[in-house]
Amino acid sequence: MTQSPRDIIEQHFRAGRPLDAFEAIYANARERGGVVPWDNQLPAPHLVEWAQAQQLNGTGRRALVIGCGLGDDAEFLSGLGFAVTAFDLSASAIAMCRERWPQSSVQYVVADLLNAPREWERAFDFVLESRTIQAIPWQYTEPAIRAISQFVAVRGDLLVLCLAREPHEPKSGIPWPLSRDELAQFEREGLRVVQWDSFLPQQPRFRVHYRREDL
Repeated sequence: MTQSPRDIIEQHFRAGRPLDAFEAIYANARERGGVVPWDNQLPAPHLVEWAQAQQLNGTGRRALVIGCGLGDDAEFLSGLGFAVTAFDLSASAIAMCRERWPQSSVQYVVADLLNAPREWERAFDFVLESRTIQAIPWQYTEPAIRAISQFVAVRGDLLVLCLAREPHEPKSGIPWPLSRDELAQFEREGLRVVQWDSFLPQQPRFRVHYRREDL
């Protein structure tokens, strides 16, 4: 019997194990045909639009996809020539990536953002953070931003896609939209804002391009 994602999330929050909800949702989808509510099996439109505008070319460059889900963003970047590493906390999500893309050159890895391999530090020319921070409890926001920042190589780029809120608005979720004040931590971690786009469809969103330029 399948469970609704909302029921799974609430169950794990009540148990004090919110991050375990991700594995439960993906396992429910893989084993029992349940739904992964944030996945539409397409690369993020704001990633695709930005990459086309930038004429993004990954030839000879390494990319990291954070919280890769079912792999569509990772495969898109691989198609642009990047050598892509994509990770997720959920082993079931990674298994589904490998099943969906059996011939892929993407390296799909089970890993914890807050306890990532040391060899990933400053190792990637392009890092994609698409809606991962907003999906975990807001108490993890600062350590998550700190961890993500450390993946970006010198002269490397980071693209952040997230739901947006004003600083005075309450932190409510799930997901938990991010404010400019919270995202400013990326700059304190040594990254510079190259481009900041705000979108106002049904729900406000940010797309922020950062770069590390320190030597």
